[in-house]
Amino acid sequence: MKMLWKKIDKKNPNYVLENRHWISAKRHVPVVIKAIISGLIFAFAQYSINYYGLSFKKVAENAILFLPLAFAFFVYVIFAGYAVNRVLDESKEVSRAIVQKDLDTFLSYRDEQLPILIHLPLGLVAGVIIIFILFFPFSGEVIGVTSVFSIVFVMALLFIITRELDSYENSIWFRAKTPPEWWQIDIEEHFQDKRSTK
Repeated sequence: MKMLWKKIDKKNPNYVLENRHWISAKRHVPVVIKAIISGLIFAFAQYSINYYGLSFKKVAENAILFLPLAFAFFVYVIFAGYAVNRVLDESKEVSRAIVQKDLDTFLSYRDEQLPILIHLPLGLVAGVIIIFILFFPFSGEVIGVTSVFSIVFVMALLFIITRELDSYENSIWFRAKTPPEWWQIDIEEHFQDKRSTK
């Protein structure tokens, strides 16, 4: 077994030990736990709403499914897809810059984060979806609780993962592979000096 890990380490010199195997799983467990807790909270809220008879009337089921919920999910997928693709693309660029020791590219992305104009509509649409599914007239308690838990769990997990990917300083790999002084450089001064020397 030890020989196998040695071979893996030799083939993958760019790996960081603290970001592999059980250590990595242990580090990422809290991310999943947060999403599970969020799902459980809203699942309990849906159960309470259904128990006290506060759900929408059954006759409104089709209208909710094919109008507000369908449109909200459509918009959510667009913004969520954009957010995930953007953070993944930027993460690749930063990784490449670190490996190639490209300071200018690294600094161009280091402090960049998703703009509020992406977070705001994404959060509002997610809120609309959650409100409608909380009051949706499900045919049974188990179906209602399970559906709400699943949807909120996925949304929460997507939000947490996107936020983690959007913050490079939280990444073990980035911290281990990036020269420490790169995190301390003033970006405006750095590029101002480069412009003045041209």
